[in-house]
Parts: sequence; structure tokens; C-alpha cells
Amino acid sequence: MEEIGDKTEISKTISYDIPDSAVVFRLAWYAVASKPGVLLNEYSEAESQIYKGKAVFSSKEAEADVRVWVEEAQRVVEVTGWGDDHDQLKAYLDEIAQSLESSLKKYQSLPEEDKGKLRRALVAKTCWDKIVFEILNKDSAGAVYFQLAHGREMIIKATEGEDIHALTLTTSGWLSRIEAVPRDEVLPSNIAMELAKKSVEWKKETQDIIARYI
Repeated sequence: MEEIGDKTEISKTISYDIPDSAVVFRLAWYAVASKPGVLLNEYSEAESQIYKGKAVFSSKEAEADVRVWVEEAQRVVEVTGWGDDHDQLKAYLDEIAQSLESSLKKYQSLPEEDKGKLRRALVAKTCWDKIVFEILNKDSAGAVYFQLAHGREMIIKATEGEDIHALTLTTSGWLSRIEAVPRDEVLPSNIAMELAKKSVEWKKETQDIIARYI
């Protein structure tokens, strides 16, 4: 633990032995971003010879910033938080670490078919977070469209063999709605804000799917 300016920094390190580090990263992402009042501030993911994933979030509830870092070479997840209240921050990170450790164990115990469905639902969850991030950062309509299309595809695969999920229908309607906007332009503000609110609903629905498995 150390002080950075007026902020307290606390880190938690969790080892893992799951072969797919991208899954570990998305489980860690979920452990942080499934909580209410959490926004994605930054992310990067490199799937080269050695996988690396990083995401930074702000939590209104915990009044803290949280970074998730996964590097395949070290086989660890590092969760670091910065906040004003040491005890509040420590309790918040302890809860995240416990949730992640439980999710890692549950994932390993799943049959392969369920692992596949969970992996896809986790990807969809990140897509909805990225849509809100891109809208707030005024990214192009093309970037938003890509995340929406990818998230929709993952939900279809995550619920394969079931009745058509409501997410499939609503996301399809939104794809049609925004595809007329030139890809290199920013979405009109009224459409962007409505889509951001819709993405929060999709996150909750996707988290219900994820909760079946972990």
C-alpha cells in the first residue's frame, strides 16, 4: 500500500492456472464491472504470443478507481484500487478478489459446453461496457456499431439452443437504427444517450445469463 497524492493505493494479486488468459481477464472485468455505478475509463487487450489485458474503471459506490491487469507470462491477475478511504477501499477490493477467486473455481468446474457459453456471455458484457465508454468519449459510429454487432453475436451464441433471447431482438433493432449514420461520424447526441441507457439494460440482462454459471 502507498499514498499517491491524496489517494491510497491497494493491490490484490490472484494466481490462476486456467490456460486461456483472455477468459481470466474477462472474469476479472466482470468481478469489477458487474457492480452498480461502475464505468469503464480505459482498456487494452493484446493477444500476441503473450496475452496482456488491462482495464481501468471508476466506481461511484466505492469512490475509487480500479485497474485490472492480466499478463499471461506471470499467470496472475492484479487488481489495484485508488481511493480516499483506506478501509472502504480495502473492503471493496477484498470483495472483488473473493468474487473473482470464486468465479475462477466455478469456471474450471463447468462442462466444456457451458464454458463456451459463459465465455461468449462475458465477451458480450465487455461489449456493452465499451459502448458506453465509446459514447462518452465521442468515438465514431463505426466503433459503436462494431461493439453492438459483436455483443449481439456473442449473446446469440451464449444462448444457443434456447428460446430467442430479448437481447437478440433489441440489439438487432438498434443495429438497424444506427447503421444509417456514416461510420466515421459521431452518433447524434439524442441517439447516443438513448443507446448508452439501453446498454446499461443489456449489461443487466447479460449478467443474468452469466450468473447461471458463476
